[in-house]
Amino acid sequence: MARKPSNLADSGRSAGSDKGRRYLSPDEVVTTDEAAAATPAADASNGQVIAASPTGEMVHEEMARVARNGRYTIQDMLARGAESVLYRASGGHVTFCVKAIRNVLGMAIGSASTRSHDGKLDVSYRSKVRHLRNEFQVGQALLSAGDIPVVRIYALRKVRRFGVEMGYDLLMEHLEGADMGDRHLARSLSVVDKIGIFHQTVRALDYMHQHCYIHLDMKPSNIMVTHGRARLIDFGVSVSLGHRPRAVTGTAGYLSPEQIVRDYLNEATDIFALGVTFAVIFGGKPMRQSPADLKSRQFRSEARYHLESVEHPSMTDIPELQEFPEIAHVISQCTVPRRDKRIPNTSQLITRLERAAAEYGIRLPLPHT
Repeated sequence: MARKPSNLADSGRSAGSDKGRRYLSPDEVVTTDEAAAATPAADASNGQVIAASPTGEMVHEEMARVARNGRYTIQDMLARGAESVLYRASGGHVTFCVKAIRNVLGMAIGSASTRSHDGKLDVSYRSKVRHLRNEFQVGQALLSAGDIPVVRIYALRKVRRFGVEMGYDLLMEHLEGADMGDRHLARSLSVVDKIGIFHQTVRALDYMHQHCYIHLDMKPSNIMVTHGRARLIDFGVSVSLGHRPRAVTGTAGYLSPEQIVRDYLNEATDIFALGVTFAVIFGGKPMRQSPADLKSRQFRSEARYHLESVEHPSMTDIPELQEFPEIAHVISQCTVPRRDKRIPNTSQLITRLERAAAEYGIRLPLPHT
C-alpha cells in the first residue's frame, strides 16, 4: 500500500542544463541484504546524524553502524554533480557512496579529501542543504526491504570540525555502472536493450508514484544502469503528488508545460519528462528551453496555451526507432503538452509499451534484465 508522504518544504531547483555523471566501479559494493536498523544517534566529535525513525525501515546493519559512529573514510571522487560532489567511501566492511556539500569554511579548512572539490558556485549553500535534506527524506520514504528500483539512501550526517558546521554528507548505496547520459553506455546498448531499459525505468517511476512521490527531474543522467538494471537516482527536487511549486523546478529541455507555468504536479508530469528523456536516448534532441526563456513572460504564456490546448506531441523525431514506429508512437504520446490528452500514468504506459513491443516480438521485461 502506498504511504502518504509528509509535507515537504518547497525544494525547487532552478532549471538548468543537464550535465551527465560518470561513475567508477567500486572494489566492493554495499550488499542489498537488509537488517533492522537501530536509530543512529548524534556523534559530537564527528558530526550529527539526521536519521529517519526506525518504524518499518530496514537498513543494512553495517551501514547503520557507520552512520551511527561516523567512522568512514572518503576516498576518490566519483562524479561532480550540479550542486554536490560524489565520492567513494568506506567504513567497516562496506564501500558506499557519499554525496557531499561543503560551506565556505568546509572548503577552506575541512577535510583534505573534500577541500579541493566543490559543487556549483552559483547555488547557495542554503539551497544545497535544502535539496540534500529533501533527497534524504524522499529516499527514506522509498526505502523498503527486498529489491527496489531506486538508489538506497541510508543517512544524512552533519559534518563538523572543532564544533563548527562544515557541510553535510548523504550516505547512499554505490551503484556500479554508468548513467544513460554516458555516451559510452549509450553506444554499447542495442535498440532492444534500450527498449528494455525504458520498460524498467517506467516501472521504477511506478514505484515512486505508488509511494505518492513524483521524481520531477527525469533525464538520462538520473537513470543509472547497473548490471543491466535501471535504477533511479537524485531525489533532490522530488515532491509529493499534487504539489504546486513556487518556482520552475527541473532541468531545461525536459520540462513539462505545467512545470513552466508552476501548475500542480502529478504522475503525468513525470510521464512527459520520461518521454522526452527516451526520445533523447533514442537519438532525438531535448526541447529548446533555455534559462532565459523560462524567465520570459511570453514563453510562460505560450506554455500555458500548450498545456490547455496543444495535442500534438512535443517529441516526434526519434531516429533510432524508425524500425519500431509503434514504440516511437508510445514515447511521443508521453510528450503531449495538453495534460488530459497525454498518457496519464505509469500503469497505462507499461500496458501500452508492452503491447507495442509485442508487435515486434519483443517480450518485456527482457530475459536478461
